[in-house]
Amino acid sequence: MTSRVFCAAILAVIAGIQSTPNDPSTRLTSTLSLSGEPRIAPDANVALQDFSPILFVSRGRISDVVEDPGAIPGIGPVYRTAVVGGRLIVRESDGSLRTIGGPDQLFDVADPCVSWDGTRIVFSGVSHPDSNWRLFEVGADGTGLRQLTFTDRRIDLLQYGSAAGLLSKYDDFDPCYLPDGRIVFASTRYPSIASYDQLLTSNLFVLNSDEGKMHRITTERNGGEEPTIDPVTGRIVYTRWWVNRDRPSNIAKHGITRDDKLALTDDIANIWQAVTIRSDGAELKLYAGFPRSRVGLQTYKPFVLNDGTLLGTFTPNTSMSSGIGGTGIRWFKKGADVEHHIIGVSSTDSPHTLHPPFSTDPVQFGEASILFSYNEKGDDFGIAVIGIDGTGLQSVIDIQGTHELEPQVLRARSVPPILREEFPYPTGELAPTEDPRTYFKNDTFRFDCMNIFTNGAVDEPVPDAPRITTGARIRFFMNVQRQNPLYPDPSIFLKDAEVFLGGAIHEHDLPADVPLFEQIVDKHEKVLETPNGKFAHVTGMNFDRMGSGTKCVGCHAGHSILEVPLNGSIAEWINVSPSASATASSQATPFNGVAYLAQRVVDRQARTGGDTVLWVADEAEGAWVTLSWELPVEVREFVLYGIPNDVESGTTISVQNCEILLYYGTNLVRRIESTGEIIETGTKVPVPPTDIDSATIVIKSISGTFRDQPRTGLAEVETIARISRLNYMSE
Repeated sequence: MTSRVFCAAILAVIAGIQSTPNDPSTRLTSTLSLSGEPRIAPDANVALQDFSPILFVSRGRISDVVEDPGAIPGIGPVYRTAVVGGRLIVRESDGSLRTIGGPDQLFDVADPCVSWDGTRIVFSGVSHPDSNWRLFEVGADGTGLRQLTFTDRRIDLLQYGSAAGLLSKYDDFDPCYLPDGRIVFASTRYPSIASYDQLLTSNLFVLNSDEGKMHRITTERNGGEEPTIDPVTGRIVYTRWWVNRDRPSNIAKHGITRDDKLALTDDIANIWQAVTIRSDGAELKLYAGFPRSRVGLQTYKPFVLNDGTLLGTFTPNTSMSSGIGGTGIRWFKKGADVEHHIIGVSSTDSPHTLHPPFSTDPVQFGEASILFSYNEKGDDFGIAVIGIDGTGLQSVIDIQGTHELEPQVLRARSVPPILREEFPYPTGELAPTEDPRTYFKNDTFRFDCMNIFTNGAVDEPVPDAPRITTGARIRFFMNVQRQNPLYPDPSIFLKDAEVFLGGAIHEHDLPADVPLFEQIVDKHEKVLETPNGKFAHVTGMNFDRMGSGTKCVGCHAGHSILEVPLNGSIAEWINVSPSASATASSQATPFNGVAYLAQRVVDRQARTGGDTVLWVADEAEGAWVTLSWELPVEVREFVLYGIPNDVESGTTISVQNCEILLYYGTNLVRRIESTGEIIETGTKVPVPPTDIDSATIVIKSISGTFRDQPRTGLAEVETIARISRLNYMSE
């Protein structure tokens, strides 16, 4: 379904806006009534008259035309370019309304962004219901409206065959000012069709000058849009559609399949996630989220607060390819973090919940408050303010019968750092074909994963890396738009490469500016697994720029947010406990259905999961737990985590001392007689570098109880080690 079908039927909804005569602000206020008195929470501390001027768009409702109650114009791949009619409006500090532009200039508007000095507004608009979206700029005072982008793409689409018809038109939307005053925006100019419903792929472009010169900085396979700027670093943060129809298989050719019967998993990701890049398009990384689940990563319309905190619009229908299904706002600390729900739909709601309140479009208002679009009863959106802690909800403006969306504070802001651009722009706007000679049309980049077996820290919500092994290889695949108009053409196998003994991958000649994904296989060419049964198949569809290079650690969702060691020697030393099997002297009887299994000491959780992440033994002193590896490792440190105290439940346990026995085969090769007290945050136990394949931790003395019983246990055991050089002799 295209967005053009919405426009005719929606005209009646916005008739009050369309008929505005000489004084638009007066006519708007009298034609469209306000929705009663603002609802002010008891602890609200911002008076309406003290607000800075607020810019927003007032638009028609898609739900008046189509049977999708959750549909919101401008949100998601289905409705991002819906044409419903609308106006740019400013709510002045005194509460009066001022429209920018008139019906004789633009039929619909969206995506406003205020310049850093507060004097200009860039936005997307259409001049006619049947037009495509283009970018415009206007002064904050409403003067000097001018068009910035045009229907001026000049490329031959012949190579796309039957898909060429779908690729002939394109939209420009989601503009945002870069710190240097240029404009980054999303567009479907680069010819590509996403994985679902014949939706065009969006990518980010940079508008370089007033003359309309632009260049592309992303090469997404499915979508990249809603750019914003991280005020701390000056980098671009945007949302990308992460989906890959090709799944891992140990039967299909090259290890990938789209056949459910051959696939090892049904997981194709299919979410929108917040990522960050430099202004030249290099160094693609995950910005923030909860990588342990797909729902935990879903973020649309990202916005970064002054301290680096990420705000985002969440919908449990993570792909948004078949409607929206309700929206909410949450925040994450930069990096891997748990969800902090603010208002609206949350991750506990069903994928297609239609129960208001709904919320979207968050931006910073005060130091601890946000401005956003809010739909309390399910009829239409208005503008509101709330504290980031979810308190102090306050209505700002709600015009009956229309959606008030995408608010911006109309004021000057501090300019973020301006980054130096280092890499050349893509040389053309046509994707590679089946011909291998076209794969490297934008030259190459370097791929460096310092250690695929690297895990996140204990309690860091990042999935486990693959189990350590030797003889592994990495497969590289490419997927670009070719000629299929319905779904992605089959992916192209590019090459495979060695995974070095220490877990490193160094591949220097991969094609730049094309979507790639990878897969790790063992020496038997079976897809490598993680301890929790996932597969080392990087759904990815990532890209990088000509002459640049990736540098990461791990092979799992969230690997790009882990700190990369300074060099390869340091990178070899990792926590290998998740690759171990654990056995124990005993495992306490489950309490409330919780089994205190020995394997809990290697799950990388000590305090984020309550009883579910602990090993508890039936006995008190003398209990032991053993970690065993299938291949030898060279250990240099253990970190033992005590069980967190919970006085109310009768847990006051404190392990006073442990002994650690290190074995290689059946031989005891080293004994650490005393560890000292084991604390909740981890007791470090250094070890002279020693080759082992098992380690036994014996609890020698304790105090306190576990749930009022004289029991003992540990929350977690980290083993800082590297794959032993002894494995060279076994290869």
